[in-house]
Amino acid sequence: GTGGLGKVVVQKFLEAGAVVWVSYRNPEKMQELQSSCSRTEALHGYQADLTNEASVQEFFSAIKKEAGRLDVLAHLTGGFWMGGEIADTPLEKWHQMLQLNLLTTFFVTREAFRMMKNSGGGKIFTIGSKTALDLPAGMGAYSVSKAAVIALTQTLAAEGKKYHITANAILPSIIDTPANRAAMPNADFNQWVKPEDIAQVLVALSANEGVSGSVIKMYGNL
Repeated sequence: GTGGLGKVVVQKFLEAGAVVWVSYRNPEKMQELQSSCSRTEALHGYQADLTNEASVQEFFSAIKKEAGRLDVLAHLTGGFWMGGEIADTPLEKWHQMLQLNLLTTFFVTREAFRMMKNSGGGKIFTIGSKTALDLPAGMGAYSVSKAAVIALTQTLAAEGKKYHITANAILPSIIDTPANRAAMPNADFNQWVKPEDIAQVLVALSANEGVSGSVIKMYGNL
């Protein structure tokens, strides 16, 4: 919730009237988020490591204790490594991409699904990537981890039908965040997908019961 996309998503949900729980690693970034958002009384931060099973369980236990239920999960955590060919991919980097992208999604969606299952339903959103479908050469570790996120999301959609739980994956191309602009200063930022557009889709789909198991392509002009 404190990243380039997360800040915008949090604000859009607050504007829509939601009570928002945010996981964070860096307390200073959480303070920056709080100072930049409206309706801060509806914003709750919880320091958690989403790569750690116990930490994720503690985070969701806190939500259950304080809020009693969870209506919407937007899982935005992930990591990127440009990498190289599979033959040149170190095991460390392979594990890192699976941990940051797939394992965090598994931990978080599992806890969210359990809460929603017991409270009558809910909406789950994950973040894949354009490369998860394109599967370009030289980005195998990242692309495979994001393709697995799509598979996990569609499995959740199938399992969620009888519990009124929907699950959808958003597939952005390059997101127009400050970090990406700094990493690629010579790129044409107008071609990238805007965080505001992704946030608006998440808020809109949170009020829609009929969309589940979908892969929603948000490529901007790429």
